[in-house]
Amino acid sequence: MSGYVGDLSASQEKALQEVKDLVNKNMTDATKEEAEKLDDSMILRFCRARKWVVKDAYEMLNNALVFRGSFQNVGVENIKEDSIENELKSGKSFFHGTDKEGRPVCIVRTRKHDGTNRDIDEAQRYCVYVMESGKQMLKPGIETCTLIFDMSSFSTKNMDYPLVKFMVDMFQKYYPESLAKCLILNAPWIFMGFWHIIKHWLDPYTVSKVNFVKTKQLADFIPTENLLQSYGGSSQFKYTYKGVAVDD
Repeated sequence: MSGYVGDLSASQEKALQEVKDLVNKNMTDATKEEAEKLDDSMILRFCRARKWVVKDAYEMLNNALVFRGSFQNVGVENIKEDSIENELKSGKSFFHGTDKEGRPVCIVRTRKHDGTNRDIDEAQRYCVYVMESGKQMLKPGIETCTLIFDMSSFSTKNMDYPLVKFMVDMFQKYYPESLAKCLILNAPWIFMGFWHIIKHWLDPYTVSKVNFVKTKQLADFIPTENLLQSYGGSSQFKYTYKGVAVDD
C-alpha cells in the first residue's frame, strides 16, 4: 500500500486513526484552530515522514500545528502581500506550469536574492507564503511540487545561510512530503562549497531528490510548453508584480 488516501493497509489505517485521536485528545489553544483544518491527506504526510511510528508522527504534526498558528505572531495563513512586498517585487521566485507528472513547478532565481541586504523576517515570511501558495495549487492525486533553483549568475552575495537553514527546517519539520524533486540548474563551481555544508542539514531521503542539471536537461522533467523560452521551451510567461514585468 502506498500510504496515501485511498490506498492504506490495515496497519496504516490504524496509525492514521491513532494520530487523529492524539490530536483531538491533546488539542490546546495553540493548536485548536489549525487542528480543526486537518484532513487525512495532511496527517498522512507526517505518518509517512515518520515511518508510521505513531508517537513520532503525532509529535511532528503537533509541532507543525503550533508553527502554523504562531509563526511571527500572525500564523502562516495570515501573511499579507504588503508584508512581503520587497520579496515579491524582486521576482526571485514564482510558480509556472507543471512537470511531466502534473506537479506544480516553482522557479527560484537565486541571482535575485541578496543575502547581504534583506530583512530576515520578511524573507522567512516570503518562504512560508510561497509554500502556502504551492499547497493551494495541488490538484487531487498530486501532493508534491518540483523546485528549480536557477543558479545562473550566482555569486557569494546570493548565498544566505540563515535563510537556507530556515528553508531546510521548514520543508523537513513543517511541510514534510511536499517536495518531489529539486533541480539545481547551472550551478557554478563556487556553489559546490556551499552545497557541501547545506547537504549535511538534509536527511538522506531529501538529498536523493536533488538533481544537478544543465538547461538542456530540464526538458527531461518538464514539458517544453511549460518551459520558459530562456530554458529552451516555448512558454512566453513573464513574472509580473502589480502588472509590471520583472526583468529576467
